[in-house]
Amino acid sequence: MKTKLRNDDTNNTKGTTFTNNTNVKNTGKFLNKCGIIRNTATAVMTAAVIFAVILTCGCTGNSGNDTPANPAVEKEITALYSNNPDEQKAAVNNLVRMGNEAIIPLTKVFASGDSEASKYAAVALYTIGESSIDPLINVLNTGSQTEREWAANTLCLFEARAVPSLINVVKTGSKPAQDAAEIAIIRIGEPAIPFLELEANRGTPVTADKMRTLIYSIRATDNLQHRLAEEGNAGNSGNTGTADSADQTA
Repeated sequence: MKTKLRNDDTNNTKGTTFTNNTNVKNTGKFLNKCGIIRNTATAVMTAAVIFAVILTCGCTGNSGNDTPANPAVEKEITALYSNNPDEQKAAVNNLVRMGNEAIIPLTKVFASGDSEASKYAAVALYTIGESSIDPLINVLNTGSQTEREWAANTLCLFEARAVPSLINVVKTGSKPAQDAAEIAIIRIGEPAIPFLELEANRGTPVTADKMRTLIYSIRATDNLQHRLAEEGNAGNSGNTGTADSADQTA
């Protein structure tokens, strides 16, 4: 599935390298789901070189948490804005080692309007792990449009682990937060369906309708993407055959 978040401005980001095989595979899935790279194997290979969080940027905002950060954390956060990729990657590694203490300062980077720094912040938040989910949900509920988009796209990387929290936003969040959460759930796709079915069975009629609509959207999008992929593969096979015939004729 390759549904993208709504684009209000246009500014796609590029990526970064990191070494954990699980992270590489998950990022490859993300690239594939976003539609950046249609071939899954190619997406995973590319993820070893680039970490892509596809979204729109350009606005500024405030994540709503002004607690001063540890000076050591702030030093590494500042390095995310460097023009030197090696410094940025080193900062990501250092922030990941700092763990939970770095999470809130990292979410604040999304308010900067700097897509490169935000990209590296997303890498760090995802690599730190599930303790990033609740702070990202808070950004989804309280942040600006840009912050919500960064938070939603980062939450997509957690796949099923983020779904219960995203469902709660769909049920209780503001309209902008609900919209971002719904798109994130659709992008997560099949892993979200068991959670949606459970909520549909135990929730209010209004909640049940929302959950069933999301399930329908996931399945419809998956079916469309499968059909497009099959058509693309058939077209490529036809082109290859034509080229081979031409070579033989020559």
